[in-house]
Amino acid sequence: MPVAKKGSRTQWPPVSARDSETSVETRQRLNDEEEAKRISDEIDRQIDQERQQKSKAVAAAKILLLGQAESGKSTVLKNFQLLFAPKAFALEAEVWRPIIHLNLVRSVNFIINLLSRSQSQRDSIGSNHQRKGSTAGATVSPELRKLCARLAPLRQVEENLITIISGRSATKSTDGSQFQSHYNPTNSIELSIRSGSGWKQALSLVRKSVESSGSSTRSVDHEDAQIRRILAALGDDIATLWKDDFVQQSLKDSEIALQEQPGFFLDQAARVTQEDYRPSPDDVLKARVTTIGPEEHTIIAESGSQKAKQWTIYDVGGSRGQRAAWAQFFDDVNIIIFLAPMSGFNQVLAEDESVNRLTDSLRLWQLICSNKILADVEFVLFLNKLDILDAKLKSGVQFSSFVTSYKDKPNETKPVARYLLDVFTSLHQQHSPRRRRLHPYLTCAVDTKATSSVIFRIHEVILVKLLGQTNIL
Repeated sequence: MPVAKKGSRTQWPPVSARDSETSVETRQRLNDEEEAKRISDEIDRQIDQERQQKSKAVAAAKILLLGQAESGKSTVLKNFQLLFAPKAFALEAEVWRPIIHLNLVRSVNFIINLLSRSQSQRDSIGSNHQRKGSTAGATVSPELRKLCARLAPLRQVEENLITIISGRSATKSTDGSQFQSHYNPTNSIELSIRSGSGWKQALSLVRKSVESSGSSTRSVDHEDAQIRRILAALGDDIATLWKDDFVQQSLKDSEIALQEQPGFFLDQAARVTQEDYRPSPDDVLKARVTTIGPEEHTIIAESGSQKAKQWTIYDVGGSRGQRAAWAQFFDDVNIIIFLAPMSGFNQVLAEDESVNRLTDSLRLWQLICSNKILADVEFVLFLNKLDILDAKLKSGVQFSSFVTSYKDKPNETKPVARYLLDVFTSLHQQHSPRRRRLHPYLTCAVDTKATSSVIFRIHEVILVKLLGQTNIL
């Protein structure tokens, strides 16, 4: 134990400062300690708030889907929904059934109209112009005429389905402003609904209302049930029409490939016309409905293992008249997925038949790559519709006949896809405001297994991007 030296005034143990402080000094000390604790708590609160904000930033991803019309944007969106919110996707499956039925019925009616027009043209020019291997000059057989007559009720079925989907019966609208219906040889089964019409929600609510009330009055659900019975009765005839050799040759002579169109279900007619038919995930992916105007879709991840808990995906129209709306979404997105359909090399735009679809995709891609606002945005490129490209090349369509720069390279899927990948990659390198990485993929968006693996890779790209933006990396 320490001992004070003789003559020293040192005291042990030393006197505590608190023992010698005055009441005024005590109050001041307590106030100082309280203020110090308040400041410390505020710092902790700010740190915690910042941590939560960063966590939310990492959990929320914003994606912009870009590309010309019919490039596969809506199908990619459905793939995101199927992958990250499968339960919600399954609950919506029933709502897609009228769309699938309409896609099917419009295909049938298109074929019947085509046969009728072709017959009229043959009657007017006579039978002296028949070409070998074509239907020119040939007449529709009595059996095929009878088949078309049996399918005639599908014209009214089409109108009824349009009413159900567009909601005109519920809104008493007569101008058809929500719905646009037209036949086009290059896009024969397209259905267009204006953004914000809420057709999926409307159909769901109508069915829930009917089920809960037990109403037996004529309703959308009752009308839908009648349509299902008619389709079930005509399912075999629809399948027979599609398999008919004369029909196939007529389509070929008119250079129409319905099987390449989105919303094609003629080869599945026997299955989708069953009265108890319920759409599969693959059916929903193939179903075609065009939304006019940009739409925002929020997907809440159902699995706790997903690092990105919420996906906000902007699906904007790809036709020329809708592209001006793209710029408003450029400021606040983490990633752009640009879709270019490789199969469009021998097609033209529906809105401008003087423009080749592949040429249009390349111009769009160059424009997006060179945009300075998007300099820090991650770019993902989907060279899409690989399956249709493969079918076209195998059928004998020569890629070099439409893309002369391809010259005498093999008319096979792999080298053609490699060539297109090199062209798009080169444009990205040449026109980007600053050096950035491109994430390119060859895709078939209706192939759920292959597309899911691509989307998981995109998920990791987005996560790294978000972590970098929050300074966590």
